[in-house]
Amino acid sequence: MRRLPKDELHEALKTKVMRAVSLPGLVLHAVSGQPALRAAREQGLGVVAYAEPEAFGEAVRCVHGATLLREATWGLARRWPRFTASRLITPAQAMVLLSLVAGVIIAAIHLPGPLFITLASAASGAFFLGVVALRLLCFLPPVTRPRPPLQAIADDAWPVYSVMVPLFREVSVLDQLIGALRQLRYPQDRLDIKLVLEEEDSAMQRAVAGLALEPHFEVIIVPRGLPQTKPRALNYALQFCRGELLTIYDAEDIPQKDQLEKAARRFAAAPPDLACLQAQLTYYNPNDNWLTRQFTAEYATWFGELLRMLANHNLPLTLGGTSNHFRMEVLRRVGAWDPHNVTEDADLGLRLARLGYDIAVLDSLTFEEANMRLGNWMRQRARWLKGSLVTWLVHMREPLVFMRDVGPAGFWVAQVLTLAVVVSVLLHPICMVATVLLYVQGAVRAEPRGTSLIILAGLNLAVFVAGYAASIILTRRALLRRGIRGWYGTLATMPFYWVLMSGAAWMAIWQLFTRPFHWNKTEHGFAAYQQVRPQRARGTASGHRRWWQRSARRAAVRRG
Repeated sequence: MRRLPKDELHEALKTKVMRAVSLPGLVLHAVSGQPALRAAREQGLGVVAYAEPEAFGEAVRCVHGATLLREATWGLARRWPRFTASRLITPAQAMVLLSLVAGVIIAAIHLPGPLFITLASAASGAFFLGVVALRLLCFLPPVTRPRPPLQAIADDAWPVYSVMVPLFREVSVLDQLIGALRQLRYPQDRLDIKLVLEEEDSAMQRAVAGLALEPHFEVIIVPRGLPQTKPRALNYALQFCRGELLTIYDAEDIPQKDQLEKAARRFAAAPPDLACLQAQLTYYNPNDNWLTRQFTAEYATWFGELLRMLANHNLPLTLGGTSNHFRMEVLRRVGAWDPHNVTEDADLGLRLARLGYDIAVLDSLTFEEANMRLGNWMRQRARWLKGSLVTWLVHMREPLVFMRDVGPAGFWVAQVLTLAVVVSVLLHPICMVATVLLYVQGAVRAEPRGTSLIILAGLNLAVFVAGYAASIILTRRALLRRGIRGWYGTLATMPFYWVLMSGAAWMAIWQLFTRPFHWNKTEHGFAAYQQVRPQRARGTASGHRRWWQRSARRAAVRRG
């Protein structure tokens, strides 16, 4: 194994068949696992050694672990240095940001109070209006594009499908995960499922070792190293994948049974520049408490409305962290995931757009566990918002090049998705308090300054009302399309949810400067488990069979 050339090593990692003895006129091979042994015999290869998968994995980790880990950690930085977050900010960006902060401080000191307040309101309003405008675009009629009919695939022609599931301290949901993966309707001899564990997570390793897994499951153990992030683990395991197509699931995910079949058929009918299909995400415990209902409403809006609108208009979009289905060749070509970005999904979505690839929405649902505990939710949201800022910094190193890559409309959308969303939630409570103070100051001051302050407060209020109205109406439509009726209290209290986001955003700012590569771990396994009627993926028929969902009050979720 030590003497294998690099190209042979990578092929051996995927096929589990490697050259062991080379003599004139005689080549003998070593294999790992029964599928590899059968494949070697079918090809007429001479087999001189057999290793169990666990022993093979341990040998690979001991002999080539450092090399594979170096590729997983620094491969993107080597091939696409302009797209890596390993260098968080460039000197030019630092100079611009420092100049901007200095300019704001100088303006606050030297400009007349009303003028500074007016300029600050206009600047913050621009961010709010950008987010509002993106939501309003969802109400435009969709662009009608001919879609090739889904291809019928013969039983022996299904592409090999790799499924990677990164697992770190997820023992509580392991049985549920394995059950969901076993329910996937796809030829088992074409399935390549990788359970990706961390070397330091001995509890997870023991739990997985106690399972009786089918031959198409493989356990990949990622060696210790920094940054310890999900994308680093994915990059490491990617080197072992043999599929033509690949998807990622999280530990608590329950995808619909036919999701892989749908994705394979869609890819078969699509042109090669369709690089990724994003399945729609929702939650199986929407009614556990107020927080889970808000989370479910948010996901319904993002995946059912905003994401679909962006894909329909061929605009850049940020992927979800799970249920993205890729063409393997394209994923490897663009450098896979950035291990230094804690929202590797958002970054990869923009990178695919910049390199000329398309992303579409798959009409299939994956059910996840909504955070029902505030601290857990805050840590997860802080990571997402921090990652959005990191993604913005990465892609804004050369703004003109970025605009050339995605076009003016795409550039504007990317600014809203990565920067404006974060700034809006940062400033939301501050601007609300400022609006009230402006009105109070205007009411007690003499003309004409008092009137101008009241007018400014009214303009600020109009921006807030427009934002609230657009968000609530769009969320209401998204919930109805998911088959969820009622929830008027949830809709009415959405502004309080945004205040919570503001707290997470300030946490994200702190971590951006103190721990930019730290991955805030989201804990799972808190929700109770039962079956209810399914929600619907927009664009699919309403007659799905019953699906798994966690909910204490399932009567609130009905068919549309």
